[in-house]
This record gives sequence, structure tokens and C-alpha cells, in this order.
Amino acid sequence: MTSPARSVVQPSPPLPMRTVTLIGIFLLASVVYSSLLGWRTTDVEWWFAPWMDHIIRYGAKASLEAPLQVQIEGVNGFANYSPPYLYLLILASSASEWFSSFVLVKLVAIAGALFCAACIYYLLRALTPPSASLIGAAGMLLLPSVVLNGPAWGQTDTIWSGLAALVVAFALRGQWAAMMLAFGAAVAFKLQAIFIAPFLLYMVLSRRITPLYFPLPLLAYAAMMVPAWLAGRPAWDLATVYLEQAGTYRWLSMNAPNGWSFVQYLRLVSYETGVILGTVATVLAALALGALSVRWRRLHGADLLLLSVTVATAMPYLLPKMHDRYFFLADILAYALAVCRPKPWTIGVAVAIQLGSAGAYASHMLDFTVGKYLGALLIGGALIVLVHHLWCTLRVTPTAMTASSSPLA
Repeated sequence: MTSPARSVVQPSPPLPMRTVTLIGIFLLASVVYSSLLGWRTTDVEWWFAPWMDHIIRYGAKASLEAPLQVQIEGVNGFANYSPPYLYLLILASSASEWFSSFVLVKLVAIAGALFCAACIYYLLRALTPPSASLIGAAGMLLLPSVVLNGPAWGQTDTIWSGLAALVVAFALRGQWAAMMLAFGAAVAFKLQAIFIAPFLLYMVLSRRITPLYFPLPLLAYAAMMVPAWLAGRPAWDLATVYLEQAGTYRWLSMNAPNGWSFVQYLRLVSYETGVILGTVATVLAALALGALSVRWRRLHGADLLLLSVTVATAMPYLLPKMHDRYFFLADILAYALAVCRPKPWTIGVAVAIQLGSAGAYASHMLDFTVGKYLGALLIGGALIVLVHHLWCTLRVTPTAMTASSSPLA
């Protein structure tokens, strides 16, 4: 008599390595981000949380129709951030029954990091396969500057930088209208998005876009201000919202990891002279970077991304009155370049800019004063490497480029 057949349980196939990697990244990010929710920063405690308290107490309309006033011990001022940031606080205030104002601000910052990762994915997807783009975008969440800027500090440079990254992503795809609209939305959120303007100038001078698209950034900016205008804030105030910010601080450097930190420390020039010299130098550099197409060949693919990284690094490095966080766009674009073109020099540039930004953050958050000076040296070195490789790329003749026309080259 034969014994009954026994069913054999087949082992489950192992998860693909990319899936395991993604799960590991998101688990690590969740642990890191949640552990930093309670990190106390003066920006959140003195400004953002009181703004949230005002919104919860008085409502959205009263918080948008005029510059939002806050008065706490030792602080008396108003919300000098552009209205789109207040829109995010208003949305988050709907959860005020479950979370404190402090935690809500941090959650907005974390949401900004996730948004930025999505923008980087869309950028990488134009140059790399889907799996590499997804892992690269997820890995961005663990960059030191992203962790320190969002969940630790409570800032949202992730949002304007993410929108600026979309400018590059749309340019890579030839989606000119979307590119210009993304630029207008980025500037509406934060004026520092203007750092990517020389990249747009290059696109204009290389005759890829027509004057028909020129009004689109203004339309996007205006659209972002409509809720505040409907709430009662005068249109002129919304159009000139950044003029007040320009005169807030009279320092050549606010812990920024650029050469102006040394100039300010050594008192080489006066504030007024430094502003003039730095502004002129930046305008000339922007025009030079934007006008590259006049003489040399058009850039495509990863070479176009290289131009954006150079621009995003050069602008805050040359400009005076910069803050410690203003290299965030350079942080994420340099990282994207290293992901899609992994070479020793691209990885070195991305690491140097990350360490430079981390040094500046440490100057502000941990009173590690020397951090911004070390950061200035690191980012300065990275900028030299970027300019060198951009120059070499531009000098290559179109014939020589035929063999390396792939965007992954």
C-alpha cells in the first residue's frame, strides 16, 4: 500500500535587492526623522510655532490678510516668509487637536523633504532607469543637509529647491512651459530659487524657448499669491514681499559657507562695499554662465544637469548676505549628478558640498563656528572642479560628442 503524497511547501522567492534597499532606506529615514521631531530650534520656537499658534487662534483669513504678527517673550516681529509657506501651516493647523504647534511645524518640514525626494525622482528619471531613480530619490532623504534642514531644523528649503529641481527636470524633457511655471512657483515660495535663473538664461540664449513662454513665471507667481490676495492682502504688498526681507540683516554672511564669511571676519570691506562688489560679481558670473550657448555647443542630458549644479553652487558662493541653508539646491543637484553620472569627481563634488553645508549648519545649530569656514573651503574647491569640467565639456566639439551622446555618458 502506497503512502499518501505529501504536499511540498515551496519557499517564497527572496525579495529583489532593490526592494530590500528601498525598505531599508525608508525604515532608517523613519527612525531618524521621528527621533528629531523633538529637536528644539530657535526658528521653530520663536517664529514658526508662534505663527502656527496665531493661525490656530485667529483662522486662515486673519493670518493672510496682513503680515502675521507674533509677540512672545524676547521676540516681536511678523512672518516675513512668503504666503505659500503660510498656506502649508494653515493646512497643517487642521491637525491641531492631535499635535502641538511645534510638532506640526516639524511635520510640514518632513512633508517638504518627501516632496523634494519626489522632485529628485522625476529629475533622475530623465537620466537613469526607474530602479536607480527610485533608490536615488529615497537615498536623498538621508543626506545630512536634508536631515538637518527638515526634521532637525524645521525649515522648508526642500520645497523651493524641489521646485527648482523640477525646472531642470522639465528642461531635460523639453517641457518648456512646465519649466517656466515651475520657476515662477519656486520664486513665489522663496526668493533663493532665483539661483537657477542663469540656467534659464542659458535655455533662452540657446533658442530652446520662445518669448511666448516669458510671462509664465509671473503668472505662476501671481497664482501662488491669489489666496492671500483673496484674504484681503493688497496686491502691491504681495508683489513686493521680498523687498522687506532684503534689508532684514546687515551682515555680509549669515553663517554661509562662502568667501564672504572670511571677508566679514577679517573686516576687509564695509557692508555697503561688500554688497556692491558681491552683487556685481554675481551678475557677471550669471551672465557668463547663461551665455555659454552663444559660442559653444548646446548641452544635453547629464551635461545640462552639470550646468545646473555649477549655477546653483556659484550663485550663493558669490553673493553676499547669504544664510547657512542657501546651498541646499546645490546639495541636491550635486547629489543627483553623482547618481546619474557616478564618477570620482562627481561623487567628490557631492560629498564636498554636503560637508560644506553640514559645517555651516553646525555653525548655527551647534555653535561650531569654524564649520562655516571649513565649509567655504570645501564648497569653493567643489566649485572649481565643477567649472573645470563644465569648461572641458563645452570645449568638446560636436563631432567628438557623437560617441558619447547618451544622457548617461
